[in-house]
Amino acid sequence: MNDHKFFSLSKPLLAILLASNIVFAWWLEKKIGSYWGWMVVDLSTDLNIDLTTALAVLQFVIFGLSIDMSIRTTVTSINHKLQGFQIPEIAVTAMTTSTYGIVGLIGFILLYDHSLSHILAAAGAVGIGAAYIFREWISDVTASIQIQTDHLASINDYIQVNEEKDVYKVTQIDHRMVTIEDKFAYLIRIPTRQFLNWKYINLSKQPTKRGVKRRCTFNLTSQNDSNRVLSMMNNGMQYLISKDERFYLGYSCQIQEITGGAISYGISYECHPSLSFLSSSNSVYGALLHIFNAAAINLNSDIEIYRPSIGKSDAKQRLLDIYQSSILKVLDENQIQELASVVHLVPFESGDQIIKHGELAQSMYFISEGHLEVGIPGKDGIDLIVATLWPGDCVGEMSLLTGEPRSANVYAKTNGILLEVTKGNLAPFLTASPILIEKISQVLADRKAKNEKAASSEDEIKSQFSQIKALAQKIFHFFFETK
Repeated sequence: MNDHKFFSLSKPLLAILLASNIVFAWWLEKKIGSYWGWMVVDLSTDLNIDLTTALAVLQFVIFGLSIDMSIRTTVTSINHKLQGFQIPEIAVTAMTTSTYGIVGLIGFILLYDHSLSHILAAAGAVGIGAAYIFREWISDVTASIQIQTDHLASINDYIQVNEEKDVYKVTQIDHRMVTIEDKFAYLIRIPTRQFLNWKYINLSKQPTKRGVKRRCTFNLTSQNDSNRVLSMMNNGMQYLISKDERFYLGYSCQIQEITGGAISYGISYECHPSLSFLSSSNSVYGALLHIFNAAAINLNSDIEIYRPSIGKSDAKQRLLDIYQSSILKVLDENQIQELASVVHLVPFESGDQIIKHGELAQSMYFISEGHLEVGIPGKDGIDLIVATLWPGDCVGEMSLLTGEPRSANVYAKTNGILLEVTKGNLAPFLTASPILIEKISQVLADRKAKNEKAASSEDEIKSQFSQIKALAQKIFHFFFETK
């Protein structure tokens, strides 16, 4: 059922329908001598259905149709003007049923007995009897109207029942039942009266963007630097939120419990209700592992985390953990092991400028801890932020490979650690194997094409080959110009 769409006449057609009542009454006066058909028909003395009786019944049908269409057109106009408040279809259906029921009852009594007192008595008796017989149906319909009119729930809303972790999706609301879908995609039909009495949170009707609250925990040894662990957890959640819009900013990282030689850490977070508990937990743990690996955190069998040491072995392990996502993936295992042994750790603090636009430099950086922000100088002198870089990302590779000036400003948003690779570090490998230049150019061109979302047309493929060739020439010239 669609909440607020129902059949109604346009205003011109409604005007024609209303005018037909006057025309029909005038025609009745010419045909049977009265504007009102029930004035000349008395079914209490003659139950034969003749032309006069049929015309009198038809007049009541036109009356009922006119009233019903007037209500529907009015409700349509109200719903169109008031976007925040919508009268649901179930309420219109109830009004339609009541309209035809009342008009039909009045019509029968007027055609059968012209006494107003009898009309009132009969209507009251029939009303009481009908209300008793259909009391459950009326209660369900009334509850359905309340649910939809008060916007307690709508189709595609996500609700969380109190004291339950699971979230349900509303898939259908009819006159007696609310259908919800559970995490296994099973459909559950709930009577509207029962649904109205539930204690639940409608996550889709919150005044601000909110998600379902969830929590995940893990244990680490008490030998770890707990402040560093919390910092990495915070970075992991920021990284996840930046990459997946289904996770929201309302998160917190804390020490949950200290038991013996272990510390229990917990993350409370909010995510879109469409994510299952298992899916959201996997995403959170995946983000944490990404940050932990980039920072060379040692995850052994008991998930022990060691304090960072600023040394060659630490720098080597950090690079080995993250180089696969960079241009260095063209190096073979022996080459990357050799390069990793000569990289430098560069600590930074929040607010530091890592790269300055326009400067000449011959190095690139891998982010091991923390995150950076990339800005391009604007005409007003204020940087336009174009990207956020996270652990595992690299920056400055074009200046390292081509010797061109830096194309952007890069600032530290948090404290962290970089891995620096210089021209001198990389030159021996390119000298020994010049084919690496072409492979690196291919990686850079592929990355640029992906960022620009290039299509695979023939002209664009030719353009990409030209970019690869041009990049290879620049790199070769920069590294071997003195030879």
